[in-house]
Amino acid sequence: MRVAPGAYVPTEMWRSLGPAERHATRVHAAVPRLAPDVVVSHESALALRGFPLLGPWPERVHVVAPRRERDKVDARVHQHAASLETDEIEIVDGLRVAASRRAAVDAVRRRDLRGATVVLDHGLRTGAFTRPQLEACVAARRGVQGSRRAAASVAFADGRAESPGESLSRAVIHSGGLTRPVLQQRIPEVGALAGLVDFWWPEFGVVGEFDGDVKYRDASVRRGRSPEQVVIDEKRREDALRATPGVRTVVRWTWADALRGEPLLQALARAGVR
Repeated sequence: MRVAPGAYVPTEMWRSLGPAERHATRVHAAVPRLAPDVVVSHESALALRGFPLLGPWPERVHVVAPRRERDKVDARVHQHAASLETDEIEIVDGLRVAASRRAAVDAVRRRDLRGATVVLDHGLRTGAFTRPQLEACVAARRGVQGSRRAAASVAFADGRAESPGESLSRAVIHSGGLTRPVLQQRIPEVGALAGLVDFWWPEFGVVGEFDGDVKYRDASVRRGRSPEQVVIDEKRREDALRATPGVRTVVRWTWADALRGEPLLQALARAGVR
């Protein structure tokens, strides 16, 4: 597979890579052919660090080119005319790469709340950056296109979301005008443990659970159990939750429900979440 002029990878290797890994491969193929002072930025910097992204990864590699007076865009690379502080540049896999906080802020300036939340929640959860670091970065970028959108997304971000699906769901719930849930709540707070739930609305007695495929397909998550046993265990756990005082019902939803948005909102509304 040709990934850049003069750069190829074996076809079987390319087929085995996920979307983020393919973009990272394009980064490694493109950057050595650019000026030595460019810095990998935006989504490209996030790909090198293993961040999730909602939707497809960019076709173009993104870099900051500090000596350029205006952006340059071709079929494979977008060179942004911008500058970075010394402490915003790190070395990753031998490349000059924007710090996670700067890359995330620049990426979410161009994304809606759903896409921004997936990126920012992940960074906060993994310790890639802190909220004060994000806020300082947004303040430094004030006036740049999309900076207000980035500020709103940073204010909404929450590192307690444990997966991209939970982050997407949070954004959908917020945009739909429903009451903000408590995240990662221990049910019950005392006594026999039914477990930590993804979302909890105590005023309505509703538990919300994002039902991602990974718990059924990923052997490391199943911990030796078959997919069928995981289903059985989840059913027993849900029964225990429903039997807990204060819990009226449990609502589950999938990636498809969260991506479409309306099925998730309707399911919560039917359960009594206002």
